[in-house]
Amino acid sequence: MSSPQAFVPPLVTEYVNNSLPNELGVTSIPAHPDILNGTNCENPVVADYKPPSEVDVLIVGGGPVGLMTGAYLARQGITFRILDQSPHPLIVGRADGIQPRVAEVFRQIGLIDEVSPLGPGINNTIVYKNGKQCIFVESHHAHVDEGRYRGLHVVTQTEIEQMLIRDLSRHDILVERPTTLSSYTFDENAGPEVTHPIRGHITTRGKENSDEVISARFLVGCDGAHSMIRKSLPIEFKGITTDLHWGIIDAVFETNFPHKWIFGTVLNSEHGGCLIIPRERDMARLYVQLNPEPGQKFDKSKWDPQSCMVQINKIFAPYYVKYAGPIDWYTILTINERVASSFTYKDRIFIAGDSGHVHSAKGAFGLNTGVMDAQNLAWKLGALVKNIAKPGLLATYDLERRENALRAVRTSARYLRFVGNCTFHNLDGSEMTDIDETKIVRAPGEDPHVAFFRQFAQENTRFLIGLDIDYHTNVINQQVEGITGIRCGYRAPDPRVALSRTSVGRLSDAMGRPDQWCLLVFGSNLSETIAPHLHILDRYLAAEDTFYNKYSHVDLFQIVVAVRDRPSVAEKRMKQFPFLSKHASLVFDDQLPPGIFGADAHSMYGIDHNEGGIVVVRPDTFVGTGVYVKDVAKLGAYFSGFLL
Repeated sequence: MSSPQAFVPPLVTEYVNNSLPNELGVTSIPAHPDILNGTNCENPVVADYKPPSEVDVLIVGGGPVGLMTGAYLARQGITFRILDQSPHPLIVGRADGIQPRVAEVFRQIGLIDEVSPLGPGINNTIVYKNGKQCIFVESHHAHVDEGRYRGLHVVTQTEIEQMLIRDLSRHDILVERPTTLSSYTFDENAGPEVTHPIRGHITTRGKENSDEVISARFLVGCDGAHSMIRKSLPIEFKGITTDLHWGIIDAVFETNFPHKWIFGTVLNSEHGGCLIIPRERDMARLYVQLNPEPGQKFDKSKWDPQSCMVQINKIFAPYYVKYAGPIDWYTILTINERVASSFTYKDRIFIAGDSGHVHSAKGAFGLNTGVMDAQNLAWKLGALVKNIAKPGLLATYDLERRENALRAVRTSARYLRFVGNCTFHNLDGSEMTDIDETKIVRAPGEDPHVAFFRQFAQENTRFLIGLDIDYHTNVINQQVEGITGIRCGYRAPDPRVALSRTSVGRLSDAMGRPDQWCLLVFGSNLSETIAPHLHILDRYLAAEDTFYNKYSHVDLFQIVVAVRDRPSVAEKRMKQFPFLSKHASLVFDDQLPPGIFGADAHSMYGIDHNEGGIVVVRPDTFVGTGVYVKDVAKLGAYFSGFLL
């Protein structure tokens, strides 16, 4: 082995956005090619990167969705490669916020401390109409007992990508740039002896163009709205292209608007709407509605940052807005609303993120929905690669995530109509009114926009923060028995618990790795009333022929016992259950009963203290099923439905 060379500081260059000058100059942003550009640099951070020609998963697209898919696969020991046609990751622009649920996703893989310090939080919403304040409310919040993250956190897509790229380098993996999957074949009729039925031809541009053939078990297209992977399959991209056009500007602004800068909307009955997103470095992002002249078609060439500023001031009147610094990013977005007819092909090829769904930016669904696609798919791919799950498990990816995407498009569309006060068509071609007037219940004399926002927030806040995602019954979502506070296919409640005598946290802190199923046992106070049921559980799990021991070689299950008593008492009483004492983690459910300050876990889950309960929590922390403790044997049939 050669001796290590002396440390050489990584190259730092400047990206100068010369395409967007204003009277205040141009933005210069530091770039770090050695660290971030993957294979497309002289001194990549993984100097000896030699990817295998045969992998479990081939990922096409190195944006947040492809990178997040890779991050989850890396934590499962799954081999993969990521290809991206761009020579470098995103430098400015695009997505700009993560929901509380996606903060939980980043926490699950150990990256939340990279995300949380990066930008401001959105905790309130302001709405002005025709120069007058209509609404100023707390927003993007769930109840404090529902989760640890509150508010929408502003984090740029650039920073998300950089964080995930550094994470992959810790696993000795680089994004291959500028590299394309120029063609591929999929042997649909291959027998079980063919483990890698996908064969791809990879082309890398650069100083020395190179071609390579690679084989893979699975192919995942994270290559955006114009996805080559989706287009190569018999999958339609159903939906509409609207006549709605929005200018998007990231910059530091000077204004006498009274709320600089709070997330919100400024409406004007004549000129349309403007959405405000507070950003890092005292910037704001303004989404401004761009309307063509009456009777004219929209002409993109007539709009630039200066003409957009004229439109912004028409909407903000009587307040003014002007540039106070260079422009970081500017683009014009024409709203498309589309959802692919399927997210999978033959349980071997998958699409995720914008490859499968596009919509307006209203609601922050783009990156957030894509990241949750990646989480949902990656643990299922891992189970197939490890040969512990039936192929039918992969069918649940399309069932769950496509329905969620349709809901995200519908919700974003309704919010867009509120901001733009406009009429266009649904995905199925049916016409919608300006702000769904027929569905809004207005108080006497109430402004229609105020009425819409009030009702929209009431109906959709939990979905807007990612906590109201409802997967229908399928092979991994089965009816819950005897536990009244939960339902299958829904995010498991995450109440506060004591993890030890000296630390508190959330229940999810004890749930194990991102590829493990959690058997969450509610044992009340381990008293004589519930002890007989726990003895049944203890003996069942210890038996050699149970589902638990069948998969012990891959460490598939994490057992957590929640006890409603003090640690000193609970630890003594646990000794009567030898298997649980040895294999389970113990958490102490000592929060206050339900009220304005607290909700203990047993109450939140709806546990009968005489019967106890077992909740099966999926690797992505959704509820799979639940039974009384004494009925643990029923879980054997549940797991046999999708595990080999």
